[in-house]
Amino acid sequence: MPSSKYWRFKEDKKEERRKKRKIGFFMLVFAAAAVFLVWLFLFSPVFKITAVRLPENEIVSSDDVYKYISAIAPLNLGKNLLYLPTDRLESELAANYPEITDIVISKKPFHNLTVDFQKRIQIGIWCGASNCYYIDKSGVIFKEAPQTEGSLVLKINDTQQSGESLGNRVLSGDALNFMMDFKSEIESHNQFKIIEFNIKPAEDVDLEALTDGGWRIYLDAGQNPSAEAGNLFAALNGAIKNKQQNLKYVDARVAGRIFYK
Repeated sequence: MPSSKYWRFKEDKKEERRKKRKIGFFMLVFAAAAVFLVWLFLFSPVFKITAVRLPENEIVSSDDVYKYISAIAPLNLGKNLLYLPTDRLESELAANYPEITDIVISKKPFHNLTVDFQKRIQIGIWCGASNCYYIDKSGVIFKEAPQTEGSLVLKINDTQQSGESLGNRVLSGDALNFMMDFKSEIESHNQFKIIEFNIKPAEDVDLEALTDGGWRIYLDAGQNPSAEAGNLFAALNGAIKNKQQNLKYVDARVAGRIFYK
């Protein structure tokens, strides 16, 4: 009996060692598989971005995009198609290239990145306290512009604002639409032209238009631009018809009524 107990004890120890070796082997295999998967999905060339496709443009290149991809994540992980946060890249491009808008980035397995965007279209020039910029239809300034005069270009002066930055919205779309529509209404009558608009030129005036005759029009951007222009021309062709040579301003801010000096 003592002999059988002794051998059973040795057999149990041997079986236990065999189980431990199996467990160790499987743990080693699991660890190796985990390391392989980490390498495969993060560091291998399988998902590395090798092509960046852009619309034809002269603003941003694929090399520029690669630069921001590399800067987004440590250990060069930004170049991994799976790991790349497209929303972060969109934000980086929007902040650094204010001339483009509506940026959409999509991943194309296994190596391609497509960057779509629209180029901002300037509809006029906006001048703040320190500089002038091209402005788009949504009121965003996106590129420095030269000082200009004349009626061909929509020009807006807003000296109340300072410290403006490219990519910022400096005017609401409603305000811009009013000025564009009012200028168009004036030009359609072919009697005079608008040289520029001035925002808050005086404490009691929110918006004025300077004409090529040197006189000014005080406006309310909350009104209908067509109706405001119609009232103005009714007065110019009626009560003010023979007084335009000495005209200083016309106040068209009250609906249905015109004041002038």
